[in-house]
Amino acid sequence: MRTYRVLLCSSALLAFTVTGDAQVHTPDAQTRFAERLAVEALNFRQGDLGSLADSKPFFTAAGWADFSKRLTGFVDPQGAATFTSSFTPSGPAIATKKEHESLTVTVPGVLKHESRNPQGGVSTTSYRAEIDIRVSASPFKIELLVPRTCGGAGTMPSCR
Repeated sequence: MRTYRVLLCSSALLAFTVTGDAQVHTPDAQTRFAERLAVEALNFRQGDLGSLADSKPFFTAAGWADFSKRLTGFVDPQGAATFTSSFTPSGPAIATKKEHESLTVTVPGVLKHESRNPQGGVSTTSYRAEIDIRVSASPFKIELLVPRTCGGAGTMPSCR
């Protein structure tokens, strides 16, 4: 138990420590934007094109193209998702990285996917996940959004 507390305190200290220019942890507007958009971009409903496309204005053209490419095989001919997705953060961003004017933020949480078949059957799966989001500066736009799953939705706040 004591080792666990020491590791927990050390991890928290490292998360807030600045190590050169590569790693920062600040709850600035760019970080808050990334945390909010992780939820908005990954919350959409099966068969509802609008719920998937609602977040498109918050992406750069290249960022939306990459996000859409990751959904290849999981959208219908009209472009609507063939499953419902929801992302619930399990805490604040745990890692941020500044590169030029862009900021990469990792948000831990639970990613839930639900799929309904034409006969009415429902399949639901929940994963612990980390969402990596790279956000441009002024105006804030998502340059890259990559969800990474890491097993079942347990009590751990992140994949680390």
